[in-house]
Amino acid sequence: MIVQVDPRSPVPVFEQIRAQVSRLIVSGQLRPGARLPAIRDLATDLDVARGTVNKAYDALARDGLVETLGRHGTIVLGPERAVPRPDDVTSAADALALVAQQTGLDAGAAHAALDAALGRLRPRSALAET
Repeated sequence: MIVQVDPRSPVPVFEQIRAQVSRLIVSGQLRPGARLPAIRDLATDLDVARGTVNKAYDALARDGLVETLGRHGTIVLGPERAVPRPDDVTSAADALALVAQQTGLDAGAAHAALDAALGRLRPRSALAET
């Protein structure tokens, strides 16, 4: 699955989920009308509490990216309705730079780690198939 959480990250788990699903919507990998996994199912898949996923879905709804239909699930509305947010890529780059500095990695090693991480990404999304 393309949505992954890192419990050791300083970024709260609900925010990790919100940011990743938001990027899937904005990039078009999740199209308008697509259903997101049920809160219970995604929580089980990610091994997190249901309340954590619910908080992420609520934030996505406030951002205008999804609509929650109660017992009928959560559907993607589309990126054109999104409320602007701070640049997630810049935030991620800042986090990588901080970790690199804290662990004593030089810039070349940090770049190599990022290149390797990009190479490990899979072009498909399990969420997009739901």
